[in-house]
Amino acid sequence: MTGLTALNPLFLSLLPLAALPVMFHLFFRLKKSPRVFPTLMFFNRIDPQLNARRRVREWLILLLRTLLILFLLLALAKPVWFGIGRQGSVAVALVIDNSGSMSGPGEDGRSKVKEAVDAARGIIGQLRNKDSAGIILLVDDPVVPVPAGLSADKSALRNALDRIGETEASGSVAAAMARAVNLFNGSTATHFEIHVLSDLQQEKWNQPPVDLRPPRAGTAIVVHRVPSPNAPKSNVSITGVRVPAKIILSGRRLPLEVQLTSTTAGESHVHLNWQADSGNGSDAEVIVPAHAEKTVNLTLEPQNAGFRWVSLQIVGDDFDADNRAFIGFNCQEKKSVIFAGKPSEFGQLPLAISPGGEGKLSGLIPSFVDAAKLADDQSAGSFVALTWNSFATDSETRWAVLKRFLDAGGSALIVPAAGAPAQFGLPPDWLASAPGSLQAVSNGLALTVLDKTHAMFGDIRDESGGIGIHNVKVFQFCPLRSSPKAMPVLGLEDGRALLTAQKVGKGSLFAGGFAFDSAWSTLTLKPAFIALAQNLVLTQSGAETNVVPLAAGEPLRLALPADAAVQVQSFGGSPLDWKGKLGLLATLPRSGVYAVRGDRETSYVAVRSSEKEGRQQFIAGDAIPALGKLDYSVKKFGGADALVSEFKRLEKSLDFSPWLLLLALLALAAEGWLANPLPMKIKSAAVVNISKEENAAAR
Repeated sequence: MTGLTALNPLFLSLLPLAALPVMFHLFFRLKKSPRVFPTLMFFNRIDPQLNARRRVREWLILLLRTLLILFLLLALAKPVWFGIGRQGSVAVALVIDNSGSMSGPGEDGRSKVKEAVDAARGIIGQLRNKDSAGIILLVDDPVVPVPAGLSADKSALRNALDRIGETEASGSVAAAMARAVNLFNGSTATHFEIHVLSDLQQEKWNQPPVDLRPPRAGTAIVVHRVPSPNAPKSNVSITGVRVPAKIILSGRRLPLEVQLTSTTAGESHVHLNWQADSGNGSDAEVIVPAHAEKTVNLTLEPQNAGFRWVSLQIVGDDFDADNRAFIGFNCQEKKSVIFAGKPSEFGQLPLAISPGGEGKLSGLIPSFVDAAKLADDQSAGSFVALTWNSFATDSETRWAVLKRFLDAGGSALIVPAAGAPAQFGLPPDWLASAPGSLQAVSNGLALTVLDKTHAMFGDIRDESGGIGIHNVKVFQFCPLRSSPKAMPVLGLEDGRALLTAQKVGKGSLFAGGFAFDSAWSTLTLKPAFIALAQNLVLTQSGAETNVVPLAAGEPLRLALPADAAVQVQSFGGSPLDWKGKLGLLATLPRSGVYAVRGDRETSYVAVRSSEKEGRQQFIAGDAIPALGKLDYSVKKFGGADALVSEFKRLEKSLDFSPWLLLLALLALAAEGWLANPLPMKIKSAAVVNISKEENAAAR
């Protein structure tokens, strides 16, 4: 900010009050009225110039009173001319854009954030003993020891600048500017400056205007545009990584889906590398069309039981800050599947779930119990398969047992019994699906997928999204009567549901209207049946994980209070070992896998680089929408020396308020002298003449 500025602009709005003396003079003058007087002899002999002098004196008094009020209001407004005059104490806020886009190369070949930090270091070097400065980062970085508020400790400020490095995150302009404005609250400095160093990437700075509180009057806001001369010709971002939404078992290969996006005009040829925490990894060559998305399917080697993580990285494009991602997941050793009934009642389902019978191939260990003893053998987190026939007797008690099992987090499947007449008891109110009467069709009806998005179809879905279940005929079935709480999964072409999914408490329940037996349908004869049967078990309760996926720079979403004391440590990716209250850790600015340990529980966060930072469009003009109505100027960043020169120029100022106060005092003194003149002396000749005339008249 340069030129004349009023530091207290409120008093400028009171300037019309200077006209009060004129208004009083014009509207509150004494009205003239005739009075009877015995003689005008004395008035006629008064000097004619006396009235004229009185009128001039009255108008001068009126002018001086007006000037007195005017000068006082102007002095209270504190007008200051910035850019000239003497130096005063300075409070400066350095807003440094350390987002992912600033990791790109600048004009001197170094990263843009390094150029910005060097320039900020030059300003810190110019601070005098009475000056102070504060550092505001566009992306909060827990490894940077930024002093709280304004600081006159140059050593601490330099130490913070030395720790600032490239991130992979997107920052908030509104939050950074709000912190910069609040930095000056309570400061006694005479000059206030906010210097913003950024490449002005449109993704952050071209947002709609925010409702920012204006800074203290007279604060100079200068945005230094750091040039971006080398836009990437080829850039691919990782926009997401997904593991199957099911329980992950050790000893089994794990499919991954990686979403890639091209942000440049040309076709991009890159390599996608991945590595598990065990050290196993590989890579694949990927071609991503211009401005398009592509899903890459990977298959990981079997993992050991426990918490596992995988790192992914794109190699071969021209921008690195959006190329990394991490994913974490929990891997279980084995999972128990309890069949409440005889093996013959479940058709081919037990064999499909565990081909070897001992869980060596599938990781699923089957066991058979009497349906009446289910309460003694149930275990939360297990999977239980039952038949509708098992509820034909003592149904109320058995439904209550199943309800408690599901509420505790268990999963269950209920199907008609194979090779036995269908028997159904009265279903409870909480059950969303119940079978109807048995129907048989000699030629069979086509079985179709009613919910293609369900997780159980993840392993049998082709690249086009189709489900690998074709030409399946159903010969016997019991159509399900369902409420809206049940989600149809499999059914007939006319829409009648034959398999539904329902959430019950912490657990989940599958309800079937046909048995998994070749006498009921040809589904058990299809190659996809084994994967489908195992996914019935693995996609249920227990598949949820305590791993929170997010992009770098996004707020942490953890089920912990803000005042909870935590320790954050990285397992892979950017090194971090941080302790403090969770509310003080705004975000994680770099990709990695982090453990957040509280007093009672541990959560995990898998961070990928922000794909927003790969969008290399920058604001070229002097209008910055994100700053709204703030008074600012935009200058091209010319290096540390140019920034220091600008800082020296802005810290000079000329304060007019003492001169205006002096003028007000002079006006007051002059007004007092004119309003209270000395008594006038009567000329002696006039007295003699008047006396003679009075004597003559008396005679």
